[in-house]
Amino acid sequence: MSSEIVSKPPAPSQVGQDLHHPNCFACGVENPTTLHISSNFDEKSGEVKFIHVLDENQEGAPGHSHGGVLATLLDEAQGVLCHHLGHFVMTDNFYLKYHKATPLNTPLKVRAWLTSVRRRRLYTRGTIHLESGELLVEAKIRWYMIPDKILIRKFDVKSKTDNLPRMAQVLELNRNRNRELRHSLRKKK
Repeated sequence: MSSEIVSKPPAPSQVGQDLHHPNCFACGVENPTTLHISSNFDEKSGEVKFIHVLDENQEGAPGHSHGGVLATLLDEAQGVLCHHLGHFVMTDNFYLKYHKATPLNTPLKVRAWLTSVRRRRLYTRGTIHLESGELLVEAKIRWYMIPDKILIRKFDVKSKTDNLPRMAQVLELNRNRNRELRHSLRKKK
């Protein structure tokens, strides 16, 4: 990591790679077999949104994407959403509904949003649509929020990042942003 990046003052994360490890299967910049998912956090809506195109390397049935790859897109979108909201998480329960076969080489609109928070669980939803608006896949995920001390102990985070204090600062900034966002969204209702 360059000293230029480290010396910048921390800010809330905006893209998935801001808090994700570089070898992630879905978005890792150092993983040669990654799906190269580049997701963005929309601060106004509190959602993760991105457009992604799958190609023949992600083919299931001829001309269509593999269902596991579609599950990965939705898992990544919703998991990154949790990071942007200030939480490291593990999937607890994942429900998928495939509405229609998903064509390759076609822009797919992926969207994820928070539906509720209960105790140490986050509940999210996500969808994949064609640009025309046609729904292809939807998902609901229940996430277990990993406490910071367990994250460090169980996943050996210190050895995988030389910037743990900065990561903790960004998570705290994300949590503060999340509180403000949830408050403003409640006011709109």
